Amino acid sequence: KRLFFTESVESWQYMQVYVLSIILAALQLGGVSEAMVEAVCGPFEHLFSSLSYFGILEERYAKCFRIEAYVELGSWLLVTSSLLLMLQFHFVSSAAKQLIDDEKSNSESSKLDIEEVRSTAEGQKAVTSINPRFTDYYSFAVVKVQKRLSQDEVEL
Repeated sequence: KRLFFTESVESWQYMQVYVLSIILAALQLGGVSEAMVEAVCGPFEHLFSSLSYFGILEERYAKCFRIEAYVELGSWLLVTSSLLLMLQFHFVSSAAKQLIDDEKSNSESSKLDIEEVRSTAEGQKAVTSINPRFTDYYSFAVVKVQKRLSQDEVEL
């Protein structure tokens, strides 16, 4: 239930695939549009070359058919916002995962160690490390709080 919000934000993260595909399509549209009508416009190439040569048409307009598409500022804003959304999702989801892990370890009354020691078949000990956690990635966003025990808690 706690991860419902982060999972709903994660679905918006896939927006970047569509935005990048639209940008790539816009950049390739000119060449594709010329290739589509090349068979029809082939006989007119000589005419357009002559019109360009005599200055009647500018060289860039001396084509039978071409569509130019440009990537506007809004597209780059969408790319930027999707990257910021990706960073925000990583921040929130790793914080939520660590909260759940910490609550689970507190309920089991066990410590979550940084290294886990296990025995191998030869009787040697191997050290394996756990994956980085939220506090490892975002130590700047965490404040260390020292809790002082009250007199009643000390007596228990």
